Amino acid sequence: MNQLEKCHYIEGCSDVFIDAFRAFKHKTIDSRNAFILTHYHADHWCGLPRGKGYTGPAKIHCTPATAKLLKEIHQINDSFIVQHEYEVTWTHGRAEITFYDANHCPGAALLFCKVATENASSFVYHLHTGDMRFHQKFKSYPLIKEAVEKKQLDILYLDTTYAKPKHTFLPQDEAIHKIASEVKELLSSNDEIVSEKKQSFFQPKAKSHETPKATERTLVLLSCYSIGKEKVLWHSAVQSNQLVYVNKSKHKMLECIECSSHIEEANGIINRCTLNKQDSDLHVIQMGTAGSLHPYFQPNFEECALYAHRMNKGYSKVVAFIPTGWAESSNYNKKNARSAKAVNLKELIKGSKINGNHDVMQVEVRLCAYSEHSTYNELRDCVEFMKPKRIIPTVFSGEKDYIAIQKRFCDLLDSQRAKQAFISKLAGAFTIGVKRKVDASSVTEPNQERKNLAWKDIPLPPRKKSPIEGSFKRTDCKVTKKIQVPRQLRAPRPMIVDDWKVAQLVNMGFTSTVAADSLISKNNNLEMAIEWLLLRK
Repeated sequence: MNQLEKCHYIEGCSDVFIDAFRAFKHKTIDSRNAFILTHYHADHWCGLPRGKGYTGPAKIHCTPATAKLLKEIHQINDSFIVQHEYEVTWTHGRAEITFYDANHCPGAALLFCKVATENASSFVYHLHTGDMRFHQKFKSYPLIKEAVEKKQLDILYLDTTYAKPKHTFLPQDEAIHKIASEVKELLSSNDEIVSEKKQSFFQPKAKSHETPKATERTLVLLSCYSIGKEKVLWHSAVQSNQLVYVNKSKHKMLECIECSSHIEEANGIINRCTLNKQDSDLHVIQMGTAGSLHPYFQPNFEECALYAHRMNKGYSKVVAFIPTGWAESSNYNKKNARSAKAVNLKELIKGSKINGNHDVMQVEVRLCAYSEHSTYNELRDCVEFMKPKRIIPTVFSGEKDYIAIQKRFCDLLDSQRAKQAFISKLAGAFTIGVKRKVDASSVTEPNQERKNLAWKDIPLPPRKKSPIEGSFKRTDCKVTKKIQVPRQLRAPRPMIVDDWKVAQLVNMGFTSTVAADSLISKNNNLEMAIEWLLLRK
């Protein structure tokens, strides 16, 4: 999540902050402020001190699963934590806030906010997604459904982790089934080895001319974050009929999310886990152990081979899965999604005694296109359903990326409502009295032959030569001849445009090119630029 302030507060709520322990750290000293933690991932709680380091007095609001993680893992004093169940509305100041399941990690929440205006005469409605994987069930959430049907949603603060058209990986259920099926197939050979050993007690030894069947025992590694991907663990364990080995730290976190009773995978996974490595051939490892993804996929065969060798269970093969949305982010990653290597243990261990009878460990690392963030097409489905006035991306690399993301979704916005809201704002300003007046005579009507064209389709006037200077320039809607003065005496035309102001115009349905042109012509004055564009239309 980007750390710019605009991603971490709800418009109209000056005392509510979202995942803002770094962006608005100085606000935690005010008890009147409410800090909401959407879920327990490091990029969202970053800036929140552990244990006694957090002294508030601002309260931290979250779901029960996140609250338990804050208490047990982060060691935050219970007096600073306020937990709220899903679909139960609570109030802070002028805002009524409701949490809904975000289909991300256990405890993750969407934030639906109903905010009263200053004079309490009306309400505005916003939705902050935190991190989410868009699901059709979102359409049935009561307050969201009502706001969408009544066309009331103003701002959608959108998780844009995968907001590029290239991010079109498998639907979540299909990806989970694919991984679980592959795990089952790999571990089925281990069951055959066990049954063969049992039968050997009751069957005669093979004759000398019969070649004994080679045994290949496989270890499967699943890469996971501290919290997340429990659905993959659950279905892999169920389909392969295996326990899942997790370390003490992971086990403690899984205990914290047992309260997520509405999610079978989160509520029941703890019963499928073991702290004894010898009890299972299916192990959870920290994300990054089996390989890195940036700037491109680089498998760590040696680390996987060492892990399997240290188990001393006769493994000759180890297969590591890395479930991630970045699996298909480049052609290189797609081409190398399954990478294998035979690792020589003698060379790797260098003189130490090798456990078992295998000098070579067969290692395979598989990238799997699975994520708990929305695909690009799912994001478009989300915006199309919500139909907000505008969106604010919460994941972007810079202002150019921010504008580019907004542009990809501008065709799905309710731009008509956005324009009407601005016109109403102008009308209200004129009723009260404003500092400047609009001179209608300064707006030139288009030529008669162009009246049937949309203003944005009207091309710029061609550049023609004049006797002195040889060019014409555009001022508002008309073309005038330049004053014949020496070039060195002319004032330079401003060429730098405020990217944030361009983004506001894009949100209203104008193209980025037209938005930039209007701001240049009005010296970066946003209101004058919008006024000019609307009057031209």
